[in-house]
Amino acid sequence: MEAIKFIPDPTLTVDEFCIAEKISKAQLYLDWKRGTGPDFFYNGTHRRISHEARQRWRTAREQAAKGAGHV
Repeated sequence: MEAIKFIPDPTLTVDEFCIAEKISKAQLYLDWKRGTGPDFFYNGTHRRISHEARQRWRTAREQAAKGAGHV
């Protein structure tokens, strides 16, 4: 019998995303409410954020900071 190989999950949970980006869950949900949060999809009842969506969100935040003169 062949052993099952571990395949890393290419998506993040809300908690994992917040830890990785060092933001609170409240801030993330506020960003979604404002329309500035990362794209996500549902896996059952759980929101998941792809690494690509995370990178797009980060790039957008960096551009917004530059435009506001914060960088």
